[in-house]
Amino acid sequence: MATFEDLWRLADELRDVIPIFTLTESERREIVNNMRLRRFRAREVVYHQDDAGHDLFVVHTGLVMSLREDGEGRRLLLSFSGRGQFFGDLELFTNAGGRITTVSAVKETTALQIPQRHAAAVLEQNPKAMLYMGRRMYELSRRYLDLASDLAFNDAERRIAFVLLELEQLRDRGSLTMTQDDIGSAAGVTDRTVRRVVAGFARRGLVRSGAEGVRVIDRARLQAQSLREVSVAAAPVRLGDIVVPEA
Repeated sequence: MATFEDLWRLADELRDVIPIFTLTESERREIVNNMRLRRFRAREVVYHQDDAGHDLFVVHTGLVMSLREDGEGRRLLLSFSGRGQFFGDLELFTNAGGRITTVSAVKETTALQIPQRHAAAVLEQNPKAMLYMGRRMYELSRRYLDLASDLAFNDAERRIAFVLLELEQLRDRGSLTMTQDDIGSAAGVTDRTVRRVVAGFARRGLVRSGAEGVRVIDRARLQAQSLREVSVAAAPVRLGDIVVPEA
């Protein structure tokens, strides 16, 4: 079991990616005193959609993905959260219902779990911390609006191409292997559609499939041929970590 000193050190190691400096010493102690260290194996579920629970999590090492499920085996991959990124934050602000997503570890992951009542108490007392979370809620809302627009206005090939290009950006920051089922979940299409579109991309020399999943081998051509006027570099990142602008 992790000691207070262990948890304090782990939290302090994230000061380069989350604004720990906005908290006072007493606020940090309140958070750490009630924090739990959680470890998850690759593909282990942290919690299921509709489970009871409103605690906040922050990733210390590893990567998790958040999904919506429809009860018939279909999934929509909403986002990834990596080092220093929160998940479970939407439920932090309400006691109604349960978890609105399923979250599972993409690879071996260590996370810090913060009870809702203690996180909320600190936010109520600290305007800078509340402002940070407010900005994060805005970015989450933009992310889901972008997803809705993508599903409504773009065809399957464009959505799959965008997902593949975004996954390459995430791979640039660390190892990541995604199955075709994961790609379909992120693009909102069936596995059959993913196979058809990926096979077409492969014939054109844009991607290759192997043990490490589907990899983009010609990013410029995939963007030019499949996304046309859309600039991946300028577009909001839907799957990757949310970066909250500084105050």
